[in-house]
Amino acid sequence: MTHFPAKRDGRKENGSNTQAALESAALHWFSEHGFEKASVGAICAQAQVTAGALYHHYGDKKGLFAAVVEQLDAQLVRAAAQANATVMASGASPWDGFLASIATVLQAGANSQLRRLMLVDAPAVLGPQQWGDIRKRQGLGAMQLSISALQAHGIFERHDASRLACIILGALYGAMESLPSDEALMAEGLQDASRCIHAMLHGLRHERVDGVDS
Repeated sequence: MTHFPAKRDGRKENGSNTQAALESAALHWFSEHGFEKASVGAICAQAQVTAGALYHHYGDKKGLFAAVVEQLDAQLVRAAAQANATVMASGASPWDGFLASIATVLQAGANSQLRRLMLVDAPAVLGPQQWGDIRKRQGLGAMQLSISALQAHGIFERHDASRLACIILGALYGAMESLPSDEALMAEGLQDASRCIHAMLHGLRHERVDGVDS
């Protein structure tokens, strides 16, 4: 029997390439100039596509912005998961893996452009409902899964996983917001913010040790 290669869907490939080019260009313009000052014309010129392509795939500039910040949040989730997996592979505890994931997200906050996009522009441009939905799909959803996994090990058992996820992620975003704009002070700021987050997490921890609450 002769086997023929699967037919490639050129339209789908072209569409994916167009979206990738638009999101890459948009990330540059939104990061460098903010949402308001990033023009559709400039984004499309850098992506080498027409404005019609942007409107076709995203509806408008706000739709493109939503796609970009969701990708950023998804990247943070993947980086945190990788940090957790790496620590766990070394034989460390689930708690140590969780702390490594927290440290990875906090370290990402050292990037002032990412801080502005995720903590200032996203809620302002998208509004609480749309930005909240993105967070549920990405960072907040991942945090809830992490907490549920720790609860299976007897950690955080006294708390509702969804509520605690909101509290911890809110504190983590607050820690990121607190980081200095002066790069010379960043290392000290990260260290102090990390100490604050760790103190809160250890205070909330609560776990069973041989059947005894601690």
